[in-house]
Formats: sequence, structure tokens, C-alpha cells
Amino acid sequence: MRSNFVYWAGGLLVLLVVCLLGYRWQQNESRRQCLAALVDFRSALNSPDSARLLAKIAIPAAIRGRTVQEQSEFVRKALRDEISEVGLRLIAQRGTFGPLAKIFPLEGLGWAQQAGVDLANCTAFKIEDHGLRTEVVLEARGNAYRIVRCNNVKQLAKGP
Repeated sequence: MRSNFVYWAGGLLVLLVVCLLGYRWQQNESRRQCLAALVDFRSALNSPDSARLLAKIAIPAAIRGRTVQEQSEFVRKALRDEISEVGLRLIAQRGTFGPLAKIFPLEGLGWAQQAGVDLANCTAFKIEDHGLRTEVVLEARGNAYRIVRCNNVKQLAKGP
């Protein structure tokens, strides 16, 4: 009789652990999608395909009226030194993630307005390390994410 109880209790414990892990996996889905979008953005930044690159970002208002070539050139120059593979790995490992308004309560609304996106559709990563603040903001667009802001991801990899 006691061994039946142990089997039932053990089975119930395994089921509970599986349910908790599944719930946790589901809760982290948007985080995983944002990290994948960052990796894809880094790849697009290093490719010659201007249309692919521009599809990955919220075009800054200051350059919206320019040609596709001018826009992509501006974005490449501005962001090539802001992102690295090691920096992305550190964001994935240590970055605080959540709604933009919660992660950056003082700056979030301004950044969203500057990019012409809805604050409610934005999520962010943040790391503060040895006086360096790393900021990444993404906007959800359907099933995809676009980069709104990317600051100090490469510098994070260099360390103090």
C-alpha cells in the first residue's frame, strides 16, 4: 500500500514539474522571439541587402524621407558598432526583459514617440554594468519584432 502511494506521489510530482516547466517556457516565448530578432538584425546589418535591413528596424523619423540606399547607409553606420555576437549572448544571459514602460519608465515614451511606434507594443532589454547601460528596444509587429533602439550591446561585451 505504501509503495502505491510513493508511485502516485512521484508521478504527481513529475507532472507538476512538467507543467511548471511548460508554463515557464510559454512565458519566455516573447523573450526568445526578441533575441532571435536581434540575431537576425545583426545578420541583416552585415549583409548587403538594404531592404532586408530596413525591414528589421523602425526607421528613425529623421531619415524617413531619404532613399532606401541613404537610409540603409545611415543605419549601418550608426548601428554597426552598437551590436556584437558576444554582446547579444550577454543580453540573453543577463538582460532584464519586459515591457518598455516598465524597463525604462523615464525614457520609454520618448523613445517610442521618436520612432513613431506605440509604447504598448514595445519590449526592452536592459543591463547596467560598471556604469555602462545597455539598452535594446523592440516593437512587436504581428508575429515579428523590429528594432527601435540598440545602444551599447557591443560595448557590453568589452567589459569594464
